Amino acid sequence: MNFKKKLRTRLYIAISYIVLGVALIVTAFIAKMENEYLSPIGFAFAVIGIARVKQYFLISKNDETIKKQEIRETDERNISISNKAKSFSFSLYIMLCCIAIIVLQILGKSDLVNILGLTVCALLIFYWISYFIIRKKS
Repeated sequence: MNFKKKLRTRLYIAISYIVLGVALIVTAFIAKMENEYLSPIGFAFAVIGIARVKQYFLISKNDETIKKQEIRETDERNISISNKAKSFSFSLYIMLCCIAIIVLQILGKSDLVNILGLTVCALLIFYWISYFIIRKKS
């Protein structure tokens, strides 16, 4: 994929974040829901979208900055660091959830134990499915 086209796709995604954020905020105020999370999530989507749009315009202001960003994203060392960070985050999340499950079980919070256990299982299922797909393609 052409890198400029990739950047343009990221711009459209960022704009959709802004639209989604505004829609969530408006829905929260119009519907006057008892959900205190809807408008903050909408605000977060809008802020992230605005930051991504700003980043797009900073990167795409000339061909030199586009080329520097492309090198940053395609450099093997940076890709390796990113993959190691993702792997570490995945392992850390699984370990922390398992510790939390044990502590919550001792405290008698079985509802939270079930939720955390299901998220760990779902994440591991997604991991194994993606592992086999990527292994087959490689």
